Amino acid sequence: MSSADLRKTLRLCLADHDRRLKELLRPQRILRGSFHQVYTRCGKANCWCAKARSGHAHTRLTWSEGGTFFTRKVPTAEREQVARLTNRYRQFRGQRGQLSTSQMKIQEGLDRYEKALIREVRRALAFLAFPSRMSAKNKRALQTRRSRKNQTM
Repeated sequence: MSSADLRKTLRLCLADHDRRLKELLRPQRILRGSFHQVYTRCGKANCWCAKARSGHAHTRLTWSEGGTFFTRKVPTAEREQVARLTNRYRQFRGQRGQLSTSQMKIQEGLDRYEKALIREVRRALAFLAFPSRMSAKNKRALQTRRSRKNQTM
């Protein structure tokens, strides 16, 4: 791929990256945690839940901070709001992952672009070009140096 094509590709990746970043940076309210309904028994001997398969239904919010897990019962009046806020958090995390993927694509594109630029300059400078059919004598005469990594192998 030519350097001009790689520039176009990089510009498209940057535009996508900027769009995703703007989405993430817009003001929004999010709440970290897992919101779910659980069933528990109250522990009273005369309660119906003592003999039933499942207990009383209620909703919980569970999250961790600094390696410690927290669980809180969510009041009935707050259930809808907490569900909406935790859904937004999951969307936010998904968008963040897409942004990271976009950054990796940009980095890979820059690497390919750098190699293409170097390849184009080497082609233009005849003394740096590697002929496709080089004699064995000329190959030995070509001054190269192995990296330390290759010398140990």
